[in-house]
Amino acid sequence: MLKFAATAAGIVCALTFAGEAAAQQIVAKYSTPTINDVVHDGMKLLQQRVHARVDTGKFRIDIFPAGQLGAIPRVIEGVQLGTIEMATVPPEFIVGLDTRFGIVSAPGIFDSKMHGFHTLYDPEFKKEYWELGKNKGIVLIGAQCNAEVVYVSRRQVTKLADLRGMKIRSYPSAIEREAFKRLGATVAPMPLDEVLPGLQQGVIDATKGGASVFVAFKTYTIAKYITRTKDTLVCPIHFANKGWWDKLPADVRTALEQEYPKADLDNMKHSNEGEIEAFEAWKKNGGEINELPPAEAAELKKLMSTVGETALENDPPAKAMYDLMVKAAQRTRAKL
Repeated sequence: MLKFAATAAGIVCALTFAGEAAAQQIVAKYSTPTINDVVHDGMKLLQQRVHARVDTGKFRIDIFPAGQLGAIPRVIEGVQLGTIEMATVPPEFIVGLDTRFGIVSAPGIFDSKMHGFHTLYDPEFKKEYWELGKNKGIVLIGAQCNAEVVYVSRRQVTKLADLRGMKIRSYPSAIEREAFKRLGATVAPMPLDEVLPGLQQGVIDATKGGASVFVAFKTYTIAKYITRTKDTLVCPIHFANKGWWDKLPADVRTALEQEYPKADLDNMKHSNEGEIEAFEAWKKNGGEINELPPAEAAELKKLMSTVGETALENDPPAKAMYDLMVKAAQRTRAKL
């Protein structure tokens, strides 16, 4: 009996130590709706750098691309609840938590992807914008502007009039609604995983976003035309569950805080190559790429120049944040 008790006690002790050892490891489930694109590359870059600094037996990042953890709305809820630790999505999809997130899609603010990136990281703007969401359970931890926005459509678009009457999948924000209203088109918000069947079934006529995403999802099999308007950028943000983030060991949180901006900047430098490759892949697979003629491009720029101000005139908090972004863009432009 004594021998059995000693053996049982040893087993319990061993299991206790094993449980404690397992409990020490923190695993961050990291979600994004895209795959094999610049966003996915940036996530892998961050993972590699953090794992080089922190023992994976203590902290590990597991990446789940292509909406493996659910559609964007479910992922946002998951991060709020803490069932998903980290995510990267365009901020316009989080306007349900705070409309101020949506200001980044305002057309005509950024001169280039790098200009947009440095604007989001501008210290004065960051001090305000990056605080959004904390009262809703999330914390903003990084940002990029890694692609120009393009339109992918079932029929060719070579002039602004071609967009009139179209139902276009885009972001669910006031700015997008105002912009599409001026184009004579209709916004049709939907998760990324519903875009292909939506195009195929005629629920939507076109979709808006970064070219590399549509290449990865082989959208050219359904809608072969890309139109480059060069008026807005895709600027995804990285965010985490606030309760989880606040409880991270100091060395883990420091590693994430220090490596995120470095990985974001390095991935931004890579984004040009990724975009060129995406356009080449699109054409290689039978797709066509068009740009608006100079006169049409000038008309679009004029048409979009006041979208942000008009769309936000009845939302003072969002308008105030938009004004901060415009000032940050002016400061950043002077430094580039």
